Amino acid sequence: MSQLAVDTNALGYAPRAGSDRLRAVTFEALLAMPLAAGIGLWAVSLRHVDLGRMTDLGLMSVLPPTMYAALGAVTVGFFLALGRKAIREWVLGLHAVALIAIVHATPAILYGTLRYAWAWKHVGIVDYIGRHGSVNPDISFLAAYHNWPGFFALVALFTKLAGLHSALSFASWAPVFFNLLFLAGLVVLFRALTPDPRLRWLAVWFFFVANWIGQDYFSPQAFTYFLYLALLGVCLTWFKLTAPPESTIARWLRVRWLARTFRQLLVHADATTPTAEPVTPLQRVALSALAVGLVAVIVSSHQLTPLMALLGLTGLVVCQRIGSRHLPLLVTVSTAGWIAYAAVGFLRGNLYWVVDSIGQTSSNVNGTLINLGNASHGQVLVAHVDRALTLGVIGLAAAGFVRRLRAGRLDLAAGLLAITPVFMLPANSYGGEMLFRVYFFALPFLALLAAGLVFPANRTRRAWPAACFGAVISGVLLVGFLFAYYGKERQNYFTKDEVAASTWLYRSAPPGSLIASGVNDYPWAFTNYERYSYFAIGEQRVPVMRKLLARPARSMADLIGGGSYPAGYVIITRSQKAATDETGLMPAGTLERVERALAASPRFRTVYRSHDTAIFRYRASTS
Repeated sequence: MSQLAVDTNALGYAPRAGSDRLRAVTFEALLAMPLAAGIGLWAVSLRHVDLGRMTDLGLMSVLPPTMYAALGAVTVGFFLALGRKAIREWVLGLHAVALIAIVHATPAILYGTLRYAWAWKHVGIVDYIGRHGSVNPDISFLAAYHNWPGFFALVALFTKLAGLHSALSFASWAPVFFNLLFLAGLVVLFRALTPDPRLRWLAVWFFFVANWIGQDYFSPQAFTYFLYLALLGVCLTWFKLTAPPESTIARWLRVRWLARTFRQLLVHADATTPTAEPVTPLQRVALSALAVGLVAVIVSSHQLTPLMALLGLTGLVVCQRIGSRHLPLLVTVSTAGWIAYAAVGFLRGNLYWVVDSIGQTSSNVNGTLINLGNASHGQVLVAHVDRALTLGVIGLAAAGFVRRLRAGRLDLAAGLLAITPVFMLPANSYGGEMLFRVYFFALPFLALLAAGLVFPANRTRRAWPAACFGAVISGVLLVGFLFAYYGKERQNYFTKDEVAASTWLYRSAPPGSLIASGVNDYPWAFTNYERYSYFAIGEQRVPVMRKLLARPARSMADLIGGGSYPAGYVIITRSQKAATDETGLMPAGTLERVERALAASPRFRTVYRSHDTAIFRYRASTS
């Protein structure tokens, strides 16, 4: 009888355990449904896009509703997973990967060609290294790439080892590749800055829905940005330092009461951040070697990233967040040494404008922004949205920092790293892009601080309301991001027809020829680029541009005929027309008039004509 009772209890217990497991599995499956639905809707979306109907709102104007439904489904799935009492980080990571795939693989799949004109130039540098086995620091055109060749040399090596003819074979997928690298770097970096997994993953999500700058294409900037994240992650994970004795700070500040206040600030910050990972002496040597290697590759690959790393590391050392005081010195010496010995060729021709822009904060900032008075209506809207998105992220970060502070959490390291890039604004214009780059380097830390507005403290009992609040913020950011990131795609997209025309030109033009264009917004300089000279109407000073546009055929003939060129070509493409019309660089329809004038002139002969491209060759004699 007792045995029967035992068996009954056993039989009564087992189904309850099995039922709990079944309920848990069912709940997990339900949570996975939005992600699966998002991927499915995205796949359907790719079949219903007519790129030929793209307007000055870019890709936003032709994407079907299912595309936005896909992004919405993945967003819902992410915040459902974020709001659970026991979160699974790999599930959140899977949603982040899905977001990256949908946003960044869509252009690569739809276009079938490499987007963005600068990426084509970068392919050209890889092509040069592959053919010559070296760089030419004294080259007159694209000298900066030859003076900071680290990224291009690595890609050329990979291209050769893979047996590929050109980097064009894979460059279209660079945004997906680099954003996945950014994801890995952010996970390591944020893990060193906060113990709260919800805060970390929301910061990761905010980063990807606010990173509209577009510096994730096939470029040394994207490559060194990942290394920048990795360098900071290594330093903040393994080289973290607790607050120093008050006497040390007193010697720095020479003011005892301020020293005590500063020390209390540091101690408070230490109490709210993860402690340094323990390492053995051998591991510390290996990690130091890794940091040195990262610095070396960064310094040899890009001009701006070493300076941003120097500012960030210096701030962390001064405020005693990391103990590796040699790192700022290492970055300084490495950067100065590279410029003095390896980049002399670049300095010879560019030192004047580098020096002229120092201290010109206002012009460095204004040079980044387009003239809204001349831009098309769609581009005015896109510009307003991306500016509002940028200011919104900064505002959310400030509010998050304050809310976390009121909750007893001081994000000192994140705050420092969000502020230090601003010091580059008075230092240089960086070709009119410095304001964008400052936002780009500050964004990881702005995202972390903004996430603090949603999760001010490490609590789980109110996770669902916080997740809903985060979802609303994310939805607003995502809408702004889509306008800002996709809004210029009519300029950045090159049809297969345009690519075929450019390929024909580089195969047909004799070495030494002049290749002229309306603007350099087309597939150009991607192969044998050093054999030619280049001229773009839109890059000339206003008086020169007006003269060229007043009599384009005669002016272009004088330009080509007056030089020692064996041949001269003028290429006008659909993307060039889109760029000039949308930005207001030239009055709308200008390049169509130039094209008609060249076609009617006896000084030029039409040598290539297709739906999206016209190429004209200068006739040395009209007789």
